[in-house]
Amino acid sequence: MNVSKIGYSNILKLGWGTFATIAALAIAAPSFAQSAISLGRNFRPDPATLAGNGGGNISIASIAGIADNCRGFATAQPNHTITLTETFPVMDLLVYTDNINDDPTMLVKGPNGIVICADDESGGRNPQANRRMPKGTYQVWVASKNINQSFRYTLSLSEIRQK
Repeated sequence: MNVSKIGYSNILKLGWGTFATIAALAIAAPSFAQSAISLGRNFRPDPATLAGNGGGNISIASIAGIADNCRGFATAQPNHTITLTETFPVMDLLVYTDNINDDPTMLVKGPNGIVICADDESGGRNPQANRRMPKGTYQVWVASKNINQSFRYTLSLSEIRQK
């Protein structure tokens, strides 16, 4: 088919219709994380905090791809995306809630296949991960030990171990 015989008006109609469809899909597209943050060394304030809603109906062991210490249920999409612009000798992630009946767990997936599952490491009911973290992007899921239990939480990020 000779493209010059189609005419500009037909191409324009197809172009605008396609554009409208793409725009509608872009507006309707869900967010992939409740929040995102980018941190470099010596960030302030320390700790940085992110709030969110935890829990869901998908096993975080299935999201992690491993069963080792990965307990709880979350949504398919991560709660937070954290981009570290530099390697951190120590990055401490701590999830806490105000309600004593909430029992959160946490999954962190990072660059080079890093998978961290946390549950009650802080000596109480709060999941905590404290380790060297190379530069890159990390996804964080905050889960509940009970399926379909939703709760509000705070994720605290620090360059020192939190209590």
